[in-house]
Amino acid sequence: MSTTTRQAEALNLALSSPPTSSRGLIVGTDLLSGQLVVHDPFVAYEDKIISSVNVAVIGDVGKGKSSLLKTWACTRQLLLGNRRVVVLDKKLQGGRGEYTALARYLGAPSIRFSLDGAGSRLNLLDPVIALGGDEIDAAGYALDYTERPTGQMMLLRAVLSEALDRQVTEREGKALRLALLAATRDARERDRVPVIGDVAHHLLHPTADDANTLDRTVAELQEWGLDCSFALERMIQEDLAGLVDSETSPEVNLDHPSGLTHIDISALPTEGPALRIVMALINTWQTNMLAARSERAEQTVNIIEEGWHVAEGSIGQVLRRNVKLSRGLGLSTVVGIHHIADLAADSPGRALLQEAETRFIYGQGSYDDARACAELYNLPPGTEDTIISLEQGTCLLHVSSRAPILLRHERSPREIGLTDTDGTLTGTLWRI
Repeated sequence: MSTTTRQAEALNLALSSPPTSSRGLIVGTDLLSGQLVVHDPFVAYEDKIISSVNVAVIGDVGKGKSSLLKTWACTRQLLLGNRRVVVLDKKLQGGRGEYTALARYLGAPSIRFSLDGAGSRLNLLDPVIALGGDEIDAAGYALDYTERPTGQMMLLRAVLSEALDRQVTEREGKALRLALLAATRDARERDRVPVIGDVAHHLLHPTADDANTLDRTVAELQEWGLDCSFALERMIQEDLAGLVDSETSPEVNLDHPSGLTHIDISALPTEGPALRIVMALINTWQTNMLAARSERAEQTVNIIEEGWHVAEGSIGQVLRRNVKLSRGLGLSTVVGIHHIADLAADSPGRALLQEAETRFIYGQGSYDDARACAELYNLPPGTEDTIISLEQGTCLLHVSSRAPILLRHERSPREIGLTDTDGTLTGTLWRI
């Protein structure tokens, strides 16, 4: 039977284009086409698909976001061989952070912070963290730190804002700056590392030279720093005891051969400033360390599991400043959170979620939470209904301004075992 070319067009099978590039790490299966979904923020940045390598993972408890974080954002990254993963583990499971079993499987130690004095310590004045905007060059000009991670001075201001429950005043800031420089100078002369207690001491005991430079008396300069000194002393003895008030523990490093650094902060109380301050300090220490190593062109994935909602105010500003330097540091920050509504509209945490150009949106239990996701990322009309109906293990992957992909996260049998979060209830904890 004869036919024409026009008529034969109807005989061609429709071929759907791949939902993503073939470059990157396997995430799962496109539920509409059945094809593999492949994505990696560093590769997507290289291919000019995105301009930010930061990632947001949003979803209700039990929907599967932790499984994605432990596999796609963690173990699969390590398979590439040239990447490092740092996990800030807030979720408690069996008395330890939820990633403890995964760290044991990979042979990596867990760096645990606790208030009982038995955990690790991270010096707020660790030499890795630059002084910041207080440093001057040989000609007496201030160095430009606008494109560098947060320094000690900004971190101290943020900590004191938490302790005082208000912003540091200009006079307090000046007294704090002088005390920090004096503490650093004295420690160097004694061939040791300065600690936060040294700053508190110099706030109470300013030098005559420092007072003279301001045309003030020692008593006046002491008055400027009195509240700050008392607040630091209280935090050292109470809220932050055993956490940030001595030299950094040797085990706190980024260099384990496995490529994984597991930082267990699950023992820190959600209420109070300890968790917020330690999170900001760890993040600042890490970004300064990466900045010092930037010539190696290494890529690092930083996973923040839960607890992000506590990063508000001055501490949140510190975190946001550090995360915004991701391009120069080769750092992708992956944030896991239950609900966007947990973050205030003007909070640094919400701003960071919005700036992330890779978004995994899992099921939400309420229409308001689903609508908040759709509004934050300008998703197509009706997406709220899809988000509400997402089953466990399925999500929407939204990359930059592209159409969202409905996918099922795929895991190997080994990964299923490693991502089990029911061990405490089933009695199978740590049997992997």
